[in-house]
Amino acid sequence: MKRLGALLVTGVMVSAPAWASVGPAPGERREPPQAAFDACKGKSEGAAVEIVTPNGGTIKATCKTFKGQLAAVPEGAPPPPPQN
Repeated sequence: MKRLGALLVTGVMVSAPAWASVGPAPGERREPPQAAFDACKGKSEGAAVEIVTPNGGTIKATCKTFKGQLAAVPEGAPPPPPQN
């Protein structure tokens, strides 16, 4: 949960998607943390959700499809990179 909060606060949820604590290799994409999927369980795409950070703050997010599953993407996150 600490990793999720720290990374969501940095606002780099979809750009890589960069949710892990170590950067990806060039051209490599990473998976969102389980908490991002959990936040959208039972929701539909476009649903507004809030994620509670370890320090008690909240981050507003929207449920978006990621590899066939919904995951919470923070507001203001950059778009995903183009697919090759």
